[in-house]
Amino acid sequence: MPWKVDAVSDVRFALCHAVRSLHRPVAAAAREFGVSRKTAHKWLGVYDGAGGGGPVAPAALADRSRRPGHSPARTGDDVERRALAVRDEYHWGPRKIRAFLLQEAERAGAPAPRLPSVRTFAAILKRHARVAPAAAAPGPVQRFERERPNQLWQVDHKGPVEVERRKVTPFTVIDDHSRYCLSFRPCDDKTMAGAFGILWDVFADAGLPEAVLSDNAFNAPGVAAPGLSWFDSRLIRLGIRPAHGRPYHPQTQGKCERLHGSAVREFIFFNARRDARAHFDQDAERWRAVYNTLRPHEALGDRPPVERWRPSERRRPATLPEPAYEPGQVTRKIDSCGEISFRGYRVLVGRGVAGDHVRVEEHDAELRVYYCWKLVRSLSKEQLLRDRLL
Repeated sequence: MPWKVDAVSDVRFALCHAVRSLHRPVAAAAREFGVSRKTAHKWLGVYDGAGGGGPVAPAALADRSRRPGHSPARTGDDVERRALAVRDEYHWGPRKIRAFLLQEAERAGAPAPRLPSVRTFAAILKRHARVAPAAAAPGPVQRFERERPNQLWQVDHKGPVEVERRKVTPFTVIDDHSRYCLSFRPCDDKTMAGAFGILWDVFADAGLPEAVLSDNAFNAPGVAAPGLSWFDSRLIRLGIRPAHGRPYHPQTQGKCERLHGSAVREFIFFNARRDARAHFDQDAERWRAVYNTLRPHEALGDRPPVERWRPSERRRPATLPEPAYEPGQVTRKIDSCGEISFRGYRVLVGRGVAGDHVRVEEHDAELRVYYCWKLVRSLSKEQLLRDRLL
């Protein structure tokens, strides 16, 4: 047999009716209904006040909200409306919204407003159904950051995005120190030539970095194969050190990965126009400007990247320099197979630099091959004797 559970308001009404209409003593009614005399008198006070001398409905004795009638510390309507407007425009979370409102007042020269906590902003978004589903908590990560701008740029292609019934892959260039996004330009392909063409334009505006970190799609074919890729050789000729992450370790370029995640949430699946390529290109550039100049970045103390980025002092030349070596140095031309011949040995340098020259140095225990200033191969005498084709 199921338990019988009486509605709270009906129990209270029955007690009050027993006392007021049946004239039972308050103490006896309290014992019968399993409450204290203090509680019984409290219910009777509500009963008497609600009835005004007439009949009282049981609903009048139901539990009342404990919400105070007046909340002096409640967030003002103007702050709440502004927070919702920022959310609707940029699709940011509560922490970024709060930081943005503080910086907005700072840019206007106004005193810092008294804003509620991040948790209160989160409650505002939740109350107005502006909260996205919670993402899975990330695992432990190891972070690194260069000491100053332009020490290292990270580059990568964003996964394909369908625009005008075609797939485009935005090419991202981001400064490691400041998180400043130097490029988020949609591309029709993922070739080295297309990527370097965008980098060449970025170099003209921002100058040359000391190093460029990319994944192994920009490395020599086969990833583990020795030698240079076409892409890396262009960087070397500009005095830029190429670097690559380990295979199947995208976390090496974590800053690019984070930017791509932000682009998906705040741009591509939020307000990007994908009906025409021209519209998408315009919107991508608009979002890049917001990302650099307005969007608070958690790793930067909730400041925008533009406050930490500066152009490089190393300016890009008008044309790409050719490989050059000092007079008297021993050089060899790379054939169409990407190899050089030296003292009867065939040494692989890379098909990406076929037709260029390399410098060769003999030492007591090894043979060294340089492309411009970059050491490409270092082979011991044992290696040369063991493998006739290296």
